[in-house]
Amino acid sequence: MLAGLAQGCRGESTAHRDATNPQAAIELLAQRQAVPRELVARSGELASLAARSEGEEAAEWTKLAADLRLRAFRIEHAEAHAREALALYSLAAQMPGPHACEAARRHAELSAEIQRDPSIFIREASAAMKVFDGTPCAEDLALHLHSVEAFRPRAGAPAHSDEPKGLPVESSPSPVAHASHHPGAAAPRALVSIDPYGSKDRARIVVTLSGPTGHRYGKLPRGVFVDLENVEAEHRDIQVGGIVERVRLMPSGSEARLSIDLTSPAHHRIFTLPEPFRLIVDISTQAPENERLEAPAGAPRPVRRVAIDPGHGGHDPGAVGPTGLREKDITLDIAHRVAPILARELGVLTLLTRDDDRYVPLAERTARANAFHADLFISIHCNAAESSSARGIATFVFDTTKDESAARIAARENATSLEASLNLGSEISQLPFVQLGSRSRHFAELLERTTMASLAPRWSDTTSYGVKAAGFFVLVGAEMPAVLFETSFISNPIEEARLGTPEYRQKLADAIVNAVRAYREGR
Repeated sequence: MLAGLAQGCRGESTAHRDATNPQAAIELLAQRQAVPRELVARSGELASLAARSEGEEAAEWTKLAADLRLRAFRIEHAEAHAREALALYSLAAQMPGPHACEAARRHAELSAEIQRDPSIFIREASAAMKVFDGTPCAEDLALHLHSVEAFRPRAGAPAHSDEPKGLPVESSPSPVAHASHHPGAAAPRALVSIDPYGSKDRARIVVTLSGPTGHRYGKLPRGVFVDLENVEAEHRDIQVGGIVERVRLMPSGSEARLSIDLTSPAHHRIFTLPEPFRLIVDISTQAPENERLEAPAGAPRPVRRVAIDPGHGGHDPGAVGPTGLREKDITLDIAHRVAPILARELGVLTLLTRDDDRYVPLAERTARANAFHADLFISIHCNAAESSSARGIATFVFDTTKDESAARIAARENATSLEASLNLGSEISQLPFVQLGSRSRHFAELLERTTMASLAPRWSDTTSYGVKAAGFFVLVGAEMPAVLFETSFISNPIEEARLGTPEYRQKLADAIVNAVRAYREGR
């Protein structure tokens, strides 16, 4: 097929065909150090050639031209490259042949990315599925849509939750104990998903809706219920196992009751997270623990289990560097380096919230750490900024801060707006979470010091932003000291090049291990 494309280019010289053949374009795309100027020039040649071709040949030339422009955009982040790629993808999507659906998918993804609005992808991908129904590409689109279904646009602005403190199930004083109202939720809300994560003594139920809505909750003879207001849903019955026997959703008119059947008495807390609107029910056989006094200086701390959370994964690449290095690959590699050293040198059991290239929702990552009874939770990420000159390491703890610069980083990692990250504190500040602020900050300070000690001898220009606080969703509800580690700026060409080397990633892994060692030893 590729070799035959040149025959459709009427009147072109052999030299020109060789200069713009698809294989050369594919090889250029594969080059890590491709120059944007060359990518743009080759894209223009292919687009011009496609305009003088026909049928499937023209479609493939056009899509290749768009791919080259997209690669240039990834390197330089110039809006003009993105606009040109969108125009070419739109053109290719309307042409006959097997490349049209893929072009439509990339158009949807890039449009949503540029405008920072996942609902654009949902709208365009849904339309493309109808056009290309029955093709493997349409099946792939369906999988992507399922992953981002929770981001459907909602009518009205989100209102702040007035959720009061959760109570133990056994002491809830009335059939309808507590209520939270969202006056902005006028339009009916669609139930997107119910995702239960259960273990013997811990569980988390995540209910995702298309927008904010009010709810009331209280106790049942053997469980907890949540009544959701103004919801369109169908009956569901989900067997869970462990402390939660099953979860049932029972619609009644414009409301729906979520019934959580427990196998033994337990405590619960209920809170919401924005963008997408999620109602989260945490179940535990143990009451939330207030922070204990720090052990005397030099006294060892019990650290038997550590949860390592490689950020992003699957359809979520995280931040992408100037040459295409992906955050999700770096974080997983570092985690794979940390785990065996913790086991071999410290005898610590380690849980990886993901062990391969798959997407794990943020709420599930914390649930897995809690069910594992981890003594520390470390979420690994790569930082990114609009300015390519930003560089350095930073470690974050969860707090209801109003620091806008820290909230911007949290918004990127949360995949939400800046406003949602800034307002997270008002959603959860009154809840009985495990209060581990000082212990989390102490471990974060150790991690900052061990990272600088690990990197500075080889990379003396390494800088530290210190320990900061922000509303990271992945840290919400962690029942152990928890930090989010921004290893380096993948958006900075120098630090991206370093992150791309095994040596640098190993030094970062060593720093994490040394921080765990220091924390356990009481330093």
